[in-house]
Amino acid sequence: MRKQWVTAVVMVALALALTVPAWADCKVQMVLKSSVLGASGTAEKKVAAATLKSPAVNKFEVDVHAAPLTPYLVMVSSGTDANSLKTVGGIFTDVAGTGEFDVKGATGTCDIHRVVVTSLTKATVLSGNFDTAPLNDDAPEVEIQIENEIQREVELELNNIANN
Repeated sequence: MRKQWVTAVVMVALALALTVPAWADCKVQMVLKSSVLGASGTAEKKVAAATLKSPAVNKFEVDVHAAPLTPYLVMVSSGTDANSLKTVGGIFTDVAGTGEFDVKGATGTCDIHRVVVTSLTKATVLSGNFDTAPLNDDAPEVEIQIENEIQREVELELNNIANN
């Protein structure tokens, strides 16, 4: 009877470990499409709950490479209206044309749909849509590391149950 109980606990723990990221977290990176010759960029939204090994993460980031010493607006659509853009900040590129925009700890990070980087005159420079970007862009070795960590946690839990 004890063996069946231990097996049931392990199965529930394993199911929770594998399903929690699907509904509690988001991580999507995308390459932004250029509307201007020479401009390039990426956007990332990431929310992850704290674990024993890592702190909680909540960030939205846009990196651009475009005209040097130039201001740009960062606009996003979020919530239920994926087409309504609102300005959330700006980027001023350095002499090499590199600029970065970060927001940490904001609510609604996972709800961001579209990202558009514009000039001050609202001409689109870069754009992208998280809804059509890959949901999981971790390299295969990262996936294996995550699976190994889950397996170690389950084994530790089994040892704790067996010893109590």
